[in-house]
Amino acid sequence: MTKKPLRHIAFIMDGNRRWAKTKGFSRAVGHKIGFNKILDVVKRCIFHNIEVVSVFAFSTENWNREQAEIDDIFNIVKTSLPEMLPKLQKFGVSVRTMGDISVFDDEMRGIIKKVCDETKNNKTIILNLCVNYGGRADIVRAANLAISGGAKTITEEAITRNLYGANLPAPDLVVRTSGEQRISNFMLWQMAYSEFLFIKSFWPEITARTVDKCVAEYLSRNRRFGMG
Repeated sequence: MTKKPLRHIAFIMDGNRRWAKTKGFSRAVGHKIGFNKILDVVKRCIFHNIEVVSVFAFSTENWNREQAEIDDIFNIVKTSLPEMLPKLQKFGVSVRTMGDISVFDDEMRGIIKKVCDETKNNKTIILNLCVNYGGRADIVRAANLAISGGAKTITEEAITRNLYGANLPAPDLVVRTSGEQRISNFMLWQMAYSEFLFIKSFWPEITARTVDKCVAEYLSRNRRFGMG
């Protein structure tokens, strides 16, 4: 049994729409509040000396939602991410992405690239935005990159080094909000030995105390890594 430090925590941010409905707000308000919660969570993770925070912001399956909702989400990113930049700089947050952002329009790609470029030298914590990301697509892409790089056989090491975020540690803890108990095609390869925690709070309800409880729960567990 092994106690491991919590280096990387990944959040499946679920419940924006349902939270908005319970409050009588529009879906767009739910997504806006949810997006703004990201920085609050990152700040609390800094307090706990966590190195990486990943957030599942937009999946490859989210394209199946109504176009109006997709447009709302993208407009929120376009306005809120630049507004967040000064605070990201203040707290030493380095923003990175996982997923195929080439499908986004020029404005969206430009904003994401600008924030990533301007924060790349920050050292306090990494915020890994998973956008247009799917775990299966990530593995397929990694295999194809390995083949195009000359690999004659596909090995676990070849997959691992060609994944999105290959230079990041695998998530130690994966937290899904809103009470749903599934992983929804998120980091399938990377989560082979992650700990999981499913909490009832909707993502917009998450607080510093929620993060504290997640960290405490992780630290109470013993990770066996297949050793019994």
